[in-house]
Amino acid sequence: MPELSVNGTTLFYRLDGPERGPWLVLLNGIFQRTEAWEPLMPYLQGFRVLRYDMRGQGQSAVPPGPYPPGLHADDLAALLEALGITRYHLLGLSNGGVVAQVHGARQPAGLEKLILLCTTPRLDPLLRAKVESWRQALAWGGTRGRLQIALPWIWGRAFLEAHPEIAGEASLVQMEQMAPTPEAQKYLLDGFLAMEDLRPRLSRIQAPTLVLSGEDDLLFPPRYGQEIAAAIPQAIHRVLPQVGHVAPVEDTAGLAGAILRFLEVQA
Repeated sequence: MPELSVNGTTLFYRLDGPERGPWLVLLNGIFQRTEAWEPLMPYLQGFRVLRYDMRGQGQSAVPPGPYPPGLHADDLAALLEALGITRYHLLGLSNGGVVAQVHGARQPAGLEKLILLCTTPRLDPLLRAKVESWRQALAWGGTRGRLQIALPWIWGRAFLEAHPEIAGEASLVQMEQMAPTPEAQKYLLDGFLAMEDLRPRLSRIQAPTLVLSGEDDLLFPPRYGQEIAAAIPQAIHRVLPQVGHVAPVEDTAGLAGAILRFLEVQA
């Protein structure tokens, strides 16, 4: 199991693709693990892809929390240095997109292009209430309770209509098995809820940036993507039609096309 001890924790990571390919670093959503990117991987074969579980996720260590975005960004910088990655593109989904914004605003010399997917620059009262409900559900009903409360916020209407089994028992069991421990989930949620308003920092991002929102993302609606793009000098905003919060699963081909066009790779 490839892992590295960096910044006071141990991170599990995976490398795929040609060793001389351009680096593409993928940042998981808040409760995800490296496997969450599998649907997208066939489209990324020209890249040297780094995936890793953030602290508290998957096969990485669970040190005492909370884990705010700045701490995750510190981990990312330390991991890149440990692996000798000096030039790279960065793609962050959801909370991973928050971490990517923090990282980009620090103006790392090696960041070439930035993709922010289904994410937010801030916690407004509505978003805070949504995520607080997840924390309460976790306290009252464990991982299963949190999953059942989160499910309608995560999946888009079109995808759920086409795949009603996602809300079924077998799917919930699988998601429960893949989730971080309840303790880690609390650390991750507490960290997300501690995030600052990033908008004042985003003008520091120098890398060309693609901001992608799901049209039907109830958790982070497109208005958050619009706010991000408006604050970053070299940003463009695109909306993925009929897509909820889990774009890599809901419209893998559409998302891959948007990524490859932005990175100027033949789809």
